[in-house]
Amino acid sequence: MALERRRKNMADSSMQRLTEANVARLGLISIQERIPAEFNRWQVEFEVDGRVGQLTCFSPSEYGGVPHGLDGDIANALIDLFIEQGSPDDGVVTTTASHLLLRAGLHNNGHYHRVLTETLRRLKQATYTMSHAWRDHEQQRWTSGTFSYVLAYEVTSAERDTITEGAVLSVTLARQIAKSIRARYVKPLDYVFLTSLDRPLTRALYRLLDAKRYDPQDLTRSLVSYQVNLMEWAAECKIVDQRTDKIRRTLEGAHEELKERGYLQDVLIEGRGRKQTLTYLFGAPAQNLAQDPELVIALVAHRVARPVARKLLETYGDAHVQARLAKFKTLLASGYKARNPSALLVDVIRDDEGKYVDPAPSTRPSPDQSPVQPPSSLPDPEELEREREAAFQALSLAEQADQALPTLQLLLKNRLDTAQYAQVRSALTAGRADAGQVVRAVTRAVFEGRVDQAVEDVLLLL
Repeated sequence: MALERRRKNMADSSMQRLTEANVARLGLISIQERIPAEFNRWQVEFEVDGRVGQLTCFSPSEYGGVPHGLDGDIANALIDLFIEQGSPDDGVVTTTASHLLLRAGLHNNGHYHRVLTETLRRLKQATYTMSHAWRDHEQQRWTSGTFSYVLAYEVTSAERDTITEGAVLSVTLARQIAKSIRARYVKPLDYVFLTSLDRPLTRALYRLLDAKRYDPQDLTRSLVSYQVNLMEWAAECKIVDQRTDKIRRTLEGAHEELKERGYLQDVLIEGRGRKQTLTYLFGAPAQNLAQDPELVIALVAHRVARPVARKLLETYGDAHVQARLAKFKTLLASGYKARNPSALLVDVIRDDEGKYVDPAPSTRPSPDQSPVQPPSSLPDPEELEREREAAFQALSLAEQADQALPTLQLLLKNRLDTAQYAQVRSALTAGRADAGQVVRAVTRAVFEGRVDQAVEDVLLLL
C-alpha cells in the first residue's frame, strides 16, 4: 500500500511533466534490470540527417557495468527535479534521498537506499562519447562530445558508504543535459502512466519508445507508428544477449504490459533472423493526454488502461463513474480483498446487478485510502486546505521534514549549502520548529522580497 500511496502522490502532483529529449531519445541507460558486471561497454550507430551518428558508453566493472535497470528511474527523477527546481545555472539538483526515491516511484527503505548509492556511483563513473549525436536546440545542429550523466555529487548521510533515509543530496548534472533543458529541448512525459508500470524494464522501454515517437528536430510532431530492425533495436535498448530469440523474449513482457495498458495498440514482428523488424503502433500521443477529464486521470491512477477509462466515462457518464469510484474506494477501505484492484474497479463501474453491497456507514477509510466525496458535491477549497494540513500534521516529524525540505531548497536555492540543508532537516525532525510554519514563513518572505531575512530565520534553526 505504501508504494500505491507514493504513486498516488505522484499522480496528484502533475499528470504530464517534461524530460530532456536527447537523454530520452538516445537511451543512455540499458533497459535490462540485471546485467553481468563485465558488460561495461556498448556502442550504437544510427543515421541522423543523412549522416552516421555514434554513441558509446564505458563504465568500470567494479561499479557494476554500464548504467542499467533502476538507474533509469533514478536518472529520470533527477531530471524531473532539476526542471521543477527551475533548471538552475549551476546544474545542481538539491534534494533528499527519500524525496528522490519517491519521485522515482521507488520504496524508501534500506534496499533502495543501497540502489541509490550504487546508481549515483555508476552515473558518475560512466563516460559517454558521442559523435554527431547530441541535438543542440539553440544552434539547431548535431554536436559531438564526452560527458558523464552526473558530473559530481555530495551526500550528507548518517553512514559513510551508504546513503541513508535522512541524507541530503546535491547532484550536479552533465553540462550538456542542463544546457539542453534550459534551452527547452524537452518532451512531454506522462508520469501517472510511467510510475504505474510494474517492471523497471517496461518503464525503460516506455521512456525510449515515447521519445522515438517524436521528431527530434520538431518535438511538436508525433508519430502513429515506429519501425525498427530487431538487431538495431537491441543495440539501442542495450540488451546484453544479441541472439534474436533472446531479444524477443527480453522485450516480450514489456510489450504485453504496454499493450494491456493501452499505450501500444500492437507490436508487429515481420521477417526472419537478423532481418526481423518491429513495428510499434502507438495509442494517443502524450500531448493529447492533458485533454483527458479528471475522472479519466483518476481511473488511470488506479491502473485502469487509458482507453478503457475513456470508454467507461463515455458509456456511463460522469456521475455514475464518480459514484462507483467512491464505492470502490470504500470497499477497499472496509477490508475487501481484491486480487486485481484495477479489474475490480472496472467491474464495480460496469456492475448493474448489485454484486457489490455498500459497506456499513460506520466504515471509515484506512490511512491508505482517500476520503470519499459525494459524487454531486464540489469540495470546499477551505475544507480541502484543512484536510491537507491535517494530513501533513499526521505525518511523522521526519516525513514532514522530507516534504518541507525540497520546497525550502527551491525557494532558497544555493543560499544554504548541502550541510546546512542537512542541519535544517535534523532541526525539523527533532521538532525544534514546525515544518509547515517554516515553509509558509519562507514562502511569504521570498515573495515579499525578504530573502535575506528568510535565510537568517532558517539559520536560527541550526
